[in-house]
Amino acid sequence: MGFLRRRLGPENNFGVAAGQRFCSVGPAAALWEVIAVNRYDGDIGPHVQLARVGVAHEGKTVSLQVLRDRRFYEPAT
Repeated sequence: MGFLRRRLGPENNFGVAAGQRFCSVGPAAALWEVIAVNRYDGDIGPHVQLARVGVAHEGKTVSLQVLRDRRFYEPAT
């Protein structure tokens, strides 16, 4: 159970940083921009704050693992 106590550092963000853009997958595709990569006490992995591009007050927080899953998000080109 040592992995539960391990604290991930900024080098373990898998190349995801503020300013990168991702497109959600599905019929209602939207463009999202990474605002910050955060680590919360009690959580194993980091989370990413996203803001929808072009929409003033729409944002959400997802785990970095979900953001990297191609079933849900793809890097914008």
